[in-house]
Amino acid sequence: MSTQSISDRPVTVERAIPVTYDLGNLTIYDTNMMDSQIMSSTDEGVKEAYLQSLARDSAQLLVNQILALPVVTGGRTGGDVNHNDGVFVKLPDPTTQLPREKPVPVAKPLTKWEKFAKQKGITPKARNSGNLVYDEAKGEWVKKWGYKGKNQEQPWLVEVDEKAEN
Repeated sequence: MSTQSISDRPVTVERAIPVTYDLGNLTIYDTNMMDSQIMSSTDEGVKEAYLQSLARDSAQLLVNQILALPVVTGGRTGGDVNHNDGVFVKLPDPTTQLPREKPVPVAKPLTKWEKFAKQKGITPKARNSGNLVYDEAKGEWVKKWGYKGKNQEQPWLVEVDEKAEN
């Protein structure tokens, strides 16, 4: 075990068996054996320091691999975050497939009507875009029909002036 402080430790880490990386999932798989003498020790402080040293070295290996990826810069924006200030890397696709929490949902069976409509070639009727139309004379949206509707603009009864008729 090393007696160096954390700031004095090198950024290059050597392992007896090379580790496997899955940068898409940001994971590292280390198959190297742990020191059995330290792990069987009764001194918890020694065990804790050894495990922290292993974790630090593994994290350093992962960070080294991430920093070796191609750098992405640019002015893309997404949501509420502006990505103009910073350096980013594009992670590759994951190589390890993680299990789903729940099973894949099954497709719902067709109802009797859906089966019949599919068999007969019946398609759903296209619905209108709504009940409102734009009245250019008023400059606003009005109902197509009914109270204060577009079709109600003309009065149904018009009085005729007898003087104007003659």
